Amino acid sequence: MSVEGSWQLVVRSPMGKQHITVLLHDEAGALTGTLTNDANHKSAEIFDGSVAGDAVQWKVTLQDMPMTLAFQATVDGDTLDGKVKAGRFGRFGVSGRRVA
Repeated sequence: MSVEGSWQLVVRSPMGKQHITVLLHDEAGALTGTLTNDANHKSAEIFDGSVAGDAVQWKVTLQDMPMTLAFQATVDGDTLDGKVKAGRFGRFGVSGRRVA
């Protein structure tokens, strides 16, 4: 299943909904791309990303705080649903749709 494209995602955190745009590229099972915070337009490169069937995972390191976010999700067509681990703050739901 292809995960290529631009995704509009929402992270459901205790601080409210965080809207992000993720651009994903699948390079023979290695997932690369960028994550952009829609509120402040800061971007981070995806690393340690992988695709296995409908399962995807990737990490990004935030610029404004020393924290790595670890995403794990399932893709079903143009929808994505999963969790993001935000260091000591715990795990939060993430979901969204492919927009391009």
